[in-house]
Amino acid sequence: MKLLFSMFFILSGSALFADVQIYLYSSVNKGEETLRIRDIARVEGFDEEQSLCEEIEINDAILADTYIDQRELSLLLRKKLKNSFIIYGTSVKVYEIASVPKGRAFIKNGERVKVLVKKKNITIELTGVAIKDAAEGSRIVVRCGKKEISGIVNNKTVICEL
Repeated sequence: MKLLFSMFFILSGSALFADVQIYLYSSVNKGEETLRIRDIARVEGFDEEQSLCEEIEINDAILADTYIDQRELSLLLRKKLKNSFIIYGTSVKVYEIASVPKGRAFIKNGERVKVLVKKKNITIELTGVAIKDAAEGSRIVVRCGKKEISGIVNNKTVICEL
């Protein structure tokens, strides 16, 4: 038992003493502004290191595949931070917010749409059928199986926040 406890302490020791802990969100919406670490993760640490880490900008090369994975983020942070850090989570899905003008018919009645149901840090992706026409940025009711749910239209996707 002592051997098991000792091995656990040795293997987890680096995580216990990291200066900055980064907890990745599962997904984020990206608009026109530059994406920063604070937009894709919750950052914990001492004040100076935390604020420095939160302000690091994420370049377009990392966003090319619409996922920011732990390896890409680790390489970026090693260049910018002097202190130790640990990343919890594997990747972040980045959704582009559409720049389509509000008010134009965007989803037609009966059209199949992607539905994102969000509650806190959990996102579930479903397929649904629009019950009526809707414009970008407007509220729409979508049928997913036998359930009807309401959400906001964003780039041919309906986002439902619970």
